[in-house]
Formats: sequence, structure tokens, C-alpha cells
Amino acid sequence: MQDNSIQFEPATERTEVIARYEELRYGTFINFGMWSVNDQPVSKIETGPLPPPEAYHPINLDVDQWLAVFKEAGMRYAVLDVKGWHGFALWDSKYSDYDVAASGNKTDVVAEFVNTCRKYEVAPCFNYGLGVDVAHRREKGMTDDEWYEHANNQIREVLTNYGPITTMWFDGLSWRDFPEQQVRRAYETVKSLQPDCLVVMHAPGGSPLKFWPTDVFQPGQHLPPPKGHNPWMKRDGKTYYIPMEVIGWLTTPGQIVGDQKSTRPLEALLKNYCDVTNCGANLTLVVWPNSEGKLPANQAERLLELGEAINR
Repeated sequence: MQDNSIQFEPATERTEVIARYEELRYGTFINFGMWSVNDQPVSKIETGPLPPPEAYHPINLDVDQWLAVFKEAGMRYAVLDVKGWHGFALWDSKYSDYDVAASGNKTDVVAEFVNTCRKYEVAPCFNYGLGVDVAHRREKGMTDDEWYEHANNQIREVLTNYGPITTMWFDGLSWRDFPEQQVRRAYETVKSLQPDCLVVMHAPGGSPLKFWPTDVFQPGQHLPPPKGHNPWMKRDGKTYYIPMEVIGWLTTPGQIVGDQKSTRPLEALLKNYCDVTNCGANLTLVVWPNSEGKLPANQAERLLELGEAINR
């Protein structure tokens, strides 16, 4: 029996949109917001105290500095965590009072980010924490149905107000039993607004197409096989063309926030880049602007060193 609620599905061939995505090859994921002032281990975010919105007050927010570094380092796309697991939105959302409008710095970071990406010709991408939202699920006591509606309303906001977006990530799904129909709903919401925006369901651990539908296979830090990623992937007896994206860490995971996060050795980062991109996948390096809103000097310098090493 056909499911009449399904209007969109991943590609069954290599489309022009996917080809452009594959050609990007190298980009970054920007952990900013409450992450920058309250760097709890992910296992503690749901149980720890929720920072008040006033805790976010970057006094030297400089999105232009971020993008200037990314561009010079050879990165072709950037993913902004528009709403992290705390539930804090980096734009003035009419569906929440836990956002920049209630904070000490009311700058619409999403708008600044998208406009600056276009200035530097870096493809703008978003991430939305779809599985964990402490401010609304726990603190406001939203039921599942209420929260799913809340999330889809906010997804509509960011995909309506800021122009074309290259990819839309959803993470946090592995941290709770997230219903398949709600993964489908989020996918349909994106595609109904921006059909050319590729949806990336983050599924750490390497499980093939764990969360479906998705336009990109994103298994966290799991590397592609030595012979290369085969994009012709099967799901429910049908073959789809699904490119691959891998997360890499610029800094040493688990360290404290801001300027005191140390960067990984250049040799390790270059090997990570080669292991991923030589096997047909995109690499996305995670960076951490500090609580002041700047990309720390050690992270900026290491990105530029890596860019030079890649060029060599």
C-alpha cells in the first residue's frame, strides 16, 4: 500500500544538486551559542542545569572573522548549529523565549552567518538539534506532539527567512528513541520549503542509513572504506544515490571551552583529511568560537596551516 503522506524522497541518481555538494568536499561545523559558555559533556546536558538566556552574551561577536579564516583555509561550506541541545536559538524565534532576543547580545547570528557566507562565497548550511532540547522538552514540559510541532515550526522559520541553504543537518537523534515518522516529517518540511537543500541525518557509529530519509550518509567520525564510499546505497529494496560526509575534530574532544581548547596535531588533521576526501567523502571539521564570539587564535592558525598543507 502506498504511503500518500510521502511527497519527497532521496535521489535515485546523481543529480546536479548532489554533484555540487560532492564538489564542495571540505567544510566546517560551528559549535556556538550555549555550547560556547557551558561546554558540558553531551551525556550531562539533559541532566545538568539549564543556563539562563542571559548567560549568552558575546562581547566581541565577529562572524566575519570566522568566515575569513574558513575561506583562506580552503573550506567551501560551513554548518552553523542554529539551535543546539540546550534549546537556545541563534535567531529571534517567535516560537521560543530561549533565544538571542532574550540574551545579552540580540544579534541575529543566523542572518549574520548567511550574509557573511555569501560575501566569502562559502556555502551556508544549518544544523538543528532534533533529538535533544532541554529548554523545551524538560523545562517547559512539552509533550512529544507539542515538541515535534515546535521543532517543525522553527525549521520553517530558518528555511524561510534566510534564503537558499545548501544542507540542513539534524543531530541528537541517537540520544533518544526518535520516531521514524518524525524523522520523515522533518525531511518533508525541509523539502517542501527548499527542494534543493540536502538533508543530513547525523547517525554516529557508522550504521548505514540509520535515520531515514536522508540525502547524505553521515556516520559521525566513521571513515569511508579504503576502496572508497559507494554512493549507490540500498534501503527497503530500492537503490539511492547517497553521498557521504564525515565529521572531524579540529580540537581535542572533551576539553574546556573557548581559548583553552587545544588543537589536534597538524599531521593528524592532514591524515584525517586525506583518509576522508581521497575515499570520496566530504570532511567537516568541528570548530569552537569562544564565549566572546571570536574563533580563538590557535584554532584559526591551525586551520590556516592545514589549508597550506592540503595545497602542498
